Amino acid sequence: SAWTMPYAFNLPFAELEGRDYNDDLLGNKVEGLPEFPTGEVLGGESDYAYVFEWDEYYAPRAVNRLLDAGVRVKVASKPFTGVTADGTHKFDYGTILVPLGPQSVDRDKIHALVQRAADSDGLTVYSVGTGLTPSGIDLGSGSFEDLEKPSIALLSGEGASSYEVGEVWHLLDQRFDMPPTLFPMDRVERADLDRYNVMVMVNGNYDELSERATEKIKRWTQEGGTLITTKYANNWAEQNDLANIEYVNGEEESEEEKQVTPKSYADMSKARGAQYIGGTIFNTKLDLTHPLGYGYNDEDLTVFRNSTLFLEKAENPYATPLYYTDNPLASGYVSDENLEKLSGTAAIVVSDVGSGRVISMTDNPNFRAFWFGTNKLFMNAIFFGQTIDGGSGN
Repeated sequence: SAWTMPYAFNLPFAELEGRDYNDDLLGNKVEGLPEFPTGEVLGGESDYAYVFEWDEYYAPRAVNRLLDAGVRVKVASKPFTGVTADGTHKFDYGTILVPLGPQSVDRDKIHALVQRAADSDGLTVYSVGTGLTPSGIDLGSGSFEDLEKPSIALLSGEGASSYEVGEVWHLLDQRFDMPPTLFPMDRVERADLDRYNVMVMVNGNYDELSERATEKIKRWTQEGGTLITTKYANNWAEQNDLANIEYVNGEEESEEEKQVTPKSYADMSKARGAQYIGGTIFNTKLDLTHPLGYGYNDEDLTVFRNSTLFLEKAENPYATPLYYTDNPLASGYVSDENLEKLSGTAAIVVSDVGSGRVISMTDNPNFRAFWFGTNKLFMNAIFFGQTIDGGSGN
């Protein structure tokens, strides 16, 4: 399994060859645990709105806290330049807007909540005094979309990977204070799914879901739910007509290649092992304008993969917001055959299902709770899946 720290944390870096190294490049020695960074509310208390960017890791925690308090929160689907108390500032896709009217929560409480976002979540919050902007969308534009508070059902129990269920639970409960409801599969057909707007199915075999439970999930999705499936959970979604995805089968063999050459039985285990992807890092391209790309500043993103599930890009050109590059290997081992299969394929495909959507991820974005670099993809699916335009799904 490959291990490259800056890839795992999505950090910009450059390789330094030995002859270019000198001690002057070293910073101060780190002593003890570093302090959590604190942000600030620039401009103090506002009488119009607050805005903050989505690129900070704990921005989802701040937004969830606001929504949980009943505050109306919006997300920008287009960039703009805002006039803030700290001067003009360029805001990108995914910027969060907290308007002060109309709201059911009083302004003092909203200010206290955005101050907490700065203090506890490390966010820089901008106080804004006008909805008019020098360029881009105005703050009253319909390109700001209302967000719903995520209510998350996480399928668990026999068939679902306990490791990956635990990784999702840890991410949501321990890091973002958003505890999901864990659903054993045999409880789905008796559960009230209308209480939830997001469902997560991690890697696993979901054949144990009853026909009634399957129909219930399909109806829930069609009525507006966001279903997130990772790795082999995609098989279940595809087989039950929820995900419009196609698998990569590889190139048709020539007649010469079809000729079987006898091999030593002793080599069989080694040959099979060579086709296994035990943990390899690959290069992908991310659409930064897509809701699943909000908060990222670079279209080049490295992902961790430990499966041989390969998906074709969607026929709809807007339905594959993340895909593998033509030369995807960044670090680790992969066979030539699997590298060829993977090149240029989809890493995420979005499917329209009635009023809802299914977000199919070929990989685990929350691997072992240390692959921080792709956590935002998962959180974007949770918060912004509801905002993905219906015409952009496969």
